[in-house]
Amino acid sequence: MSEETREESTTEEQAQQKPRGLYERLKSQDDGWELWAIIGVGLLGAQLLAYAVAFMRLGHTSVIAHSVVISMLGILTMPMMFWGLIRALFRPPVWRLSRTIAFGSLLTVGFLGNVSLFPAPVSTGDWTADHEYHLPFDGKWVTLAGGDDKERNYHLTTMAHRWGYDFAPLVDGNRYEGDGSNLEDHHCYGATVRAPVSGEVVQLLGSERDHPPGEYDPNVILGNHVVIKAGPDEYLFMAHLRNSSIKVSTGDRVEAGDPVAECGNSGRTQTPHLHVHLQNSLNFPMSESLPLRFSDYLADAEHVEEGMPLGGTDYERAIGQIVENRISWTERRGESAENEQEEAPPQDQD
Repeated sequence: MSEETREESTTEEQAQQKPRGLYERLKSQDDGWELWAIIGVGLLGAQLLAYAVAFMRLGHTSVIAHSVVISMLGILTMPMMFWGLIRALFRPPVWRLSRTIAFGSLLTVGFLGNVSLFPAPVSTGDWTADHEYHLPFDGKWVTLAGGDDKERNYHLTTMAHRWGYDFAPLVDGNRYEGDGSNLEDHHCYGATVRAPVSGEVVQLLGSERDHPPGEYDPNVILGNHVVIKAGPDEYLFMAHLRNSSIKVSTGDRVEAGDPVAECGNSGRTQTPHLHVHLQNSLNFPMSESLPLRFSDYLADAEHVEEGMPLGGTDYERAIGQIVENRISWTERRGESAENEQEEAPPQDQD
């Protein structure tokens, strides 16, 4: 071997042994895929598959994909990103094509797993009830959230209460007196909640405490609630009820208009309001929402034979439709005002 050839070989060996800089560009043939990067790309593939299953509207299978798998994959991105950052810092160079693809995949999975972009893809969109539902309260209430528009109904992205509603009563155009810092300031707190349909009480909870305005319990979504089975695979939920205010027991038969509880501020809610939604099984939240349409009511003083009250585009300002039953519960049930004010003794709250 000549002296010149020997010097070139030595120069190449020294170049290969030279430590790589943090930002030195790596040749594609030297860019091996690290385990974390392979998993990161795999998570993106799994999430795209979960979205595909969800949008196939396969019933309970799609509910699991949408409500569990997609969000769990989003959570997994945090440890994977940390793993990737550690590898990038201690195994230079930082910039590699494989790492760029992996970090991009993880960011996509994290975003799609935590930000709801689409209405929940349920298979029950064509479902209709064979009986009427009426608004479950007396007087004029504002629709805080409701309808089939994401801007007016934040429930739209969840499978179990896609067509859910939030209502609160108004007095002189206000939801509360003063600054609303106390529960008693809110007109909703303690207001009578009625059964909007006849059926059997199949589940209830009444022992959760009412939180001061601005506070909530992230672990108990519905708080105090009553569930009425109105028909086969037809379960009506009324939630965020007042502590110890439930007037019915599990197994009771209720008629439309019967007082069942009082409005409260229990569960995952920051201000007193009534949440109502309909779903196709008793299992919350692993069910599909059913389109809940109310009959014979007034919306902003206009008669609606059957429809969905529309929420406002600003939840806090309470600018949704003002709704009330066209025929009051007193008239519909033939009650006297005196009888309407009578309260039944509370039953078991557990």
